[in-house]
Order: sequence, then structure tokens, then C-alpha cells
Amino acid sequence: MKMKMFSITTFVACVIMATAAKAQTIPAYPPLNGGQSVTHPASYYVPAKTPWLGVNKNTRLWTVNAWEDPKTGAHGSMTRFDYGFVSPLHTHKHDYYGVVIKGVMENYQVGVKPLKMGPGGYWYQRGKQAHTTACVSKGGCLVFLVQASAFDAQIPPVEE
Repeated sequence: MKMKMFSITTFVACVIMATAAKAQTIPAYPPLNGGQSVTHPASYYVPAKTPWLGVNKNTRLWTVNAWEDPKTGAHGSMTRFDYGFVSPLHTHKHDYYGVVIKGVMENYQVGVKPLKMGPGGYWYQRGKQAHTTACVSKGGCLVFLVQASAFDAQIPPVEE
């Protein structure tokens, strides 16, 4: 068990370092707070209702900005998914990255068997690639999303 936790921790650390290395080439990456460091407890982030509904219209996404604004450009956000949320098949204009903080998520392309990702799970979603995102945890899911552009979704999907 300790070896498995060490492997997961090592993987997440590598992902963070690789993302940080990529982020250095994009001037709009965090912290974007006048060069000041920022530290907030989890209670600081209270997700608000969004217009994004799942296939089951009783499920939705909730989000709160961690840095910058997803409506206007590069951003990081804490996004909560209701239990049972399954997105319609969709695309985004630009790539994004997700790290599961709480719950079990799935993010998969057409014809690909979904992989369950628990806390520490990571995915990279290429822009303009049709996919489905789902929360399969009874307690809902919390994910940290990072995107170098404004958040968008095309339903039906628009692929290259």
C-alpha cells in the first residue's frame, strides 16, 4: 500500500512539474496576483452554480475561480460535479488539464473504455476532441481544472 501511495504521489509530482515547465512558456499562467504568493484553505473555495447541465438535467457543474476568470482567458478553477453528472458528448476549443481532488471521475473519448480516476487522478484533454466527462461518486466530485484560454464547450462537438 505504501509503495502504491508513493507511486501515485511521484506521478502527481511529475505531472505538476511538467505542467509548470509548460506554463513557463505561456505568460498568462498563475499566480497572476501581482507576483504575490496566495494561500487559501479549502473552505475559501465555494463553488457556484453554472449553466452546464449533465445529460440528466438534474445534475450540473459548480465552479469557483482559483486564479483568473474562466470566462475571459487562462484560468484555474475548482469545479464540483454533482453525483451522476454525465456530460453530453462535447469538445472544447482548447486543451485543458484536470486533477481529481475528491470523488471518482471518468473522462473518455468515443470508443474508449472509461477509466475511473480517484483523488490524485489526472487527465489531459486535447482541444477539439469529442469526449464525455462523468462523476461516478455518490458524494459528488471535486476537480481542479487548468486551461490556457477561456472555458467553452461545443455541443454538439466540433472536431478538427
